[in-house]
Amino acid sequence: MEHRGVSFSIVEMSYPAGWKWTVGKGRTVSVGVCATRLDAIRQAQTFIDAIMDWAA
Repeated sequence: MEHRGVSFSIVEMSYPAGWKWTVGKGRTVSVGVCATRLDAIRQAQTFIDAIMDWAA
């Protein structure tokens, strides 16, 4: 998936149950875990928005 030119991935986890989001920007990788897929997408997009605004 992609948001504002930055790619991210959403993966379903079996244990513990939930969804993991991963954002890679350069050599830095950030990861988070959410209960639902939609929450994981939103959190990854919010994170990307924050790093893009910070970098500007």
